Amino acid sequence: MKVIKFPLLGSALAGLLGLGILAGCGDGKTEPKFTMPENPSPWRADLTPRTTGSGPSAVAGAVTEDDKPQPNFGVTGVSLPAGSGEGSEPSKVAPPDRQTVEWAMWGGAPDRNMVSATQGITLDFDLEEKRLLWTANLGSQTYGNPIYAGGKVLVGSNNGAGYRPKYPAAKDMGVLLCFDATDGKFLWQLSREKMPSGRVNDWPLQGICSAPIVEGDRLWIVTNRCEVMCLDLNGFHDGENDGDGSEVDSEINDADIIWTVDMYNELGVFPHNLAVSSPVTHGDVLYLNSGNGVDEGHLEIPAPRAASFLGLNKNTGEVVFEDNSPEDGILHGQWSSPCIGVVNGKAQVVFAAGNGWMYSFDTETHELLWKFDLNPKENLYELGGAGTRCYIIGTPVFYDNSVFLAVGQDPEHGEGVGHLWRVDATKSGDISAELGEIGAPGEPNPNSGVIWHYGGVDEEREPIYRRTMSTVAIHGGLVFAADLSGFLHCLDVKTGQRYWQHDLMAALWGSPLYLDGHIFLGDEDGRLSIFDASMEFALKRQELEKQVAEKRKAMKESEDDEEVRRLRAEIKAMIATVAPEVRESPNSSSIYTTPTVASGVMYISDRSKLYAIQITKQ
Repeated sequence: MKVIKFPLLGSALAGLLGLGILAGCGDGKTEPKFTMPENPSPWRADLTPRTTGSGPSAVAGAVTEDDKPQPNFGVTGVSLPAGSGEGSEPSKVAPPDRQTVEWAMWGGAPDRNMVSATQGITLDFDLEEKRLLWTANLGSQTYGNPIYAGGKVLVGSNNGAGYRPKYPAAKDMGVLLCFDATDGKFLWQLSREKMPSGRVNDWPLQGICSAPIVEGDRLWIVTNRCEVMCLDLNGFHDGENDGDGSEVDSEINDADIIWTVDMYNELGVFPHNLAVSSPVTHGDVLYLNSGNGVDEGHLEIPAPRAASFLGLNKNTGEVVFEDNSPEDGILHGQWSSPCIGVVNGKAQVVFAAGNGWMYSFDTETHELLWKFDLNPKENLYELGGAGTRCYIIGTPVFYDNSVFLAVGQDPEHGEGVGHLWRVDATKSGDISAELGEIGAPGEPNPNSGVIWHYGGVDEEREPIYRRTMSTVAIHGGLVFAADLSGFLHCLDVKTGQRYWQHDLMAALWGSPLYLDGHIFLGDEDGRLSIFDASMEFALKRQELEKQVAEKRKAMKESEDDEEVRRLRAEIKAMIATVAPEVRESPNSSSIYTTPTVASGVMYISDRSKLYAIQITKQ
């Protein structure tokens, strides 16, 4: 397994990344782990998660065929849910169309649910030749997710490809690259120098990690320099300079900059290691997390009163909303991205903060609607990841009047216990599971918005779910959630009950993408795994996991070496029957990003290359 530096890493422990994060990595002989605890959410026995609709309790054992959940609304997981929950009024706000033609923002739509509406795909492809339309070189390290709009593909990376003669590959910069989607031809590059303050604000070789959002011929991006920029999608290829003409770079293959807001110099934001948020829009407002964080010593918050959450006029860059709710409670950095959903005809924008809370604001008044602590109150944060309190790196997902989000930490901090929540977005105020002071046992919150919780540890003190940087995908009554340690979890959307989990035995930095009955997920070892995402398969695999658990128990209790060998072989054979299909990246180059599918083509980037694959059958 290769160890690659991630933009969030702020200590000198990068070389230790592979030592603690991966469960079961090594010689490839270790069998994948997937066991089902009797109680998938035993965080606190006195806090029973609420459930919605019919079906089993999240703590009541296995889901049966009779409890098979039904879609909650028309096109489950495809359209932005708008007021479809129990007791809600019909929405007066039309949800955006999750088109198959474009994928113009991180997550494909403002709800950020990782679901493509594309149908009629084929799995008869690879990343080297078969159905491969073209490839394009990226930088030496790529964490930006591909975006497709207007016949162009955009990817954030570093300057390792050296497309602009003015800036040779040896010069460390953040870049946003634009390619023609037809043939992969390089069109233009946004080039941003590294910040003079150094790695505390702008980590070397990380480039631009934000995914842009595109509307018409305009796009918006957060740069490595803690800037928010509005660019012309066509660059200077349209023969016009649409900005104020002050660009340092204004040749045909440079970016055409419309406006810039420097959050560091103009708004006092102090980004820790890198600003990476992927913006989202609602009306004329562009929302993003600023990246405000701790100092180089990880002990002080240099700018506690600076905005953590921002809303800018997308046409002018004027600040229309700012909030510093985390204040001096920021634990490390703030690297999440906001989502937008609609409840009772009113839109909410949800931010995940560096103090381990998420906050929801009304998009019209920007009044705080509710907030939620994603950690048990007794959990405490410790430098280096040894503590139990976590912040958030993944993106919240809005679905059916609720929000799904899990906690995580810098991958350099190693493994740790994680918590995935489904939270009722119709409530108001503090809707955390518990009330009380951080660091002490909390009291149940009578106003709790918890629909269900998945995580904590099982009866053997093993993590049920681990820290994550990923965003969930929800479709067909199922939730697919990856954790950093290499496990993909399949849960019931109504109850949080687990159907199955699979150990990919490699770190997972990207997010699962639902596509035409399958889940696509890349890993650090350069593999793209493809899982069956149907309810039928979930029920089949749930039963198989019970059988595997029984055999593991028998192995543990047996004193007969021959019987142990037989049981181990049987378990291995059972696991093989449900193994995902795998596509290898050339040279096993790490896949830290999430695939994008638009107009029948899948775009996926590994560490240094972008691939365009004809994924539909025609």
